[in-house]
Amino acid sequence: MSSELHLVLDRWGLEPADAIVRSESGTMNDTYVVATARSRVVLRRHRRTDLSRIEWEHEVVAHARAGGVPVPAAIPTPGGDFVVGHGGRWFSLSTYADGEQVDRDRLRPEHARAMGVTLAHIHRALADVPDLPPAKVNPAPAPEETLRRMAELVALIERRENFDRCDAWALDRLRSTMTWLASEGARLTLPEAPAGSARLTHGDYQETNLFFAGDGTDVRVAAVIDWDKAEVHWPAEEILRALHYSLLLAPGLCSAFVEGYRSVSPLAMDDLDLAADIRTFGDVHSTWLLDELYLRGNDRVRQFVRPGPFVPFSRHWHDLRRALT
Repeated sequence: MSSELHLVLDRWGLEPADAIVRSESGTMNDTYVVATARSRVVLRRHRRTDLSRIEWEHEVVAHARAGGVPVPAAIPTPGGDFVVGHGGRWFSLSTYADGEQVDRDRLRPEHARAMGVTLAHIHRALADVPDLPPAKVNPAPAPEETLRRMAELVALIERRENFDRCDAWALDRLRSTMTWLASEGARLTLPEAPAGSARLTHGDYQETNLFFAGDGTDVRVAAVIDWDKAEVHWPAEEILRALHYSLLLAPGLCSAFVEGYRSVSPLAMDDLDLAADIRTFGDVHSTWLLDELYLRGNDRVRQFVRPGPFVPFSRHWHDLRRALT
C-alpha cells in the first residue's frame, strides 16, 4: 500500500514524504495524512469510481470556498489535474485542515452554535450553484419490504461465530424496530418536503467532518471536509440530521445549534416539524448502518451501533421541541 501511495503522490511532484498515516476518522473513503519536511497535506482515495461524480464534488467545494465556507483547498498536479487515477481508483490531494476535531462526547454549546452558524453559511453559499443534478426521488418502502430486509439481517447476525456485544445491540435494535413497524409504524406515510424547497446541501454534516478553532465562547468551525455526499435536498432535513447524529438530540446543544443557524438564516419551527416527520419515516425504514457493517464488511461503522431498543424519532422530537421554541 505504501508503495502505491508514493507512486500516486509522485504525480503531484511533492518533496519526499517522511510519513503517510491513514486517518481513522472516515468511514467510507480512505484518507491519508502525508507529512513532508515542510508541510502536511491530505491524500484521499475516493470510494467512488465515477470520475464525473468526483469532479462534480470538486466543483461544489470550489463554489463553497468562493462563498466563504472554510474548506481545505484542492491541490492540482503540475499539469493542472485535481484528480488522478491509479490502479483503477481515483485520488485527490488537499491542504491540511486547520483546527482540531472534537469527539462527539466533548461537544459543548459553543461548538454546537458554531456548527449551526457554518451550516447556514453553507446553505447560503450553495444556493446559487448552477446546473444542479435533479433531487433523488426514492420510492417510499413498504413495511413488508423493510420487515423482510430486517429479518434477513437478524438471521445473518444470529449465525455469526464471534458474536459480541455490538451484535447483541444490533439484534435488539432490529427486533424492537420490527415490532414497532409491524404495529404503529405500519400506518406511517412519507411526508413530502415543500415544493421547490430542495437545495444543494453538504450531505454529511456532522462533527467527524468538522475542524474547530478557538476556545471559551470564541469557537468557530475552521474547516469542513468530505463533500462527496453533496446532494440536492431540503436543508431542514440536513439540520435535523445534524441534531440527531452529532448532538444526539441533547436540548442544550440543539438549542445552541438552532440559535447559531438563525443568526445567519431564518429557520421556522413548522419546517423543523415537517422535517422531523420525514425523518421519523426514514429512520424506521433505514438499515443502512447494519447493511454497511454486516453485508459490506465495513467495520469502521461499528462505532455507531449503540445499545437500547428502537424509539421512533417523533418521540425524541416531541421531547426536544420545547427546548427549541
